[in-house]
Amino acid sequence: MNYTSQEAKLFNLSNYLSKMNPLQQWETKFREEIIQDLKEEGIEFKKENIEEIIKATSFKERSRKYQDKCPYYSMGHSCHPKIPELNCFLCACPNYNSNEEIGGCKIQSPKGKFHFHKNFPMGKVWDCSYCSINHSAEEVRKYLTNFFS
Repeated sequence: MNYTSQEAKLFNLSNYLSKMNPLQQWETKFREEIIQDLKEEGIEFKKENIEEIIKATSFKERSRKYQDKCPYYSMGHSCHPKIPELNCFLCACPNYNSNEEIGGCKIQSPKGKFHFHKNFPMGKVWDCSYCSINHSAEEVRKYLTNFFS
């Protein structure tokens, strides 16, 4: 796939040059899928399209169009139940520390916690499901405005 410089910046193609842990692989794959989905909808990833990007990446829209891409899309409820108008653009949150296989929060949000399960590579992974930072249309708008600056 050919990427514009803005698209490459979004999912940090330099990660391809080094070995990624499973969290980093998931983040990169998610960002690539979002860009591809936007392209298929005819929405170019650029500053002039911020409002279209926000609308297309809302949980409401994505759960209607892409039920196979996220288990929550077909469940009828979101992964962040406390956010009424959830936006999925930053599902791979820029504040999530994926440098370690257990994850973590770069801003130390008190709403996160470790989720323990024997199937996780390290037995646990950071869970942000009760955090609302970056998942509203307003926060995505701020992020994209800053990103394109």
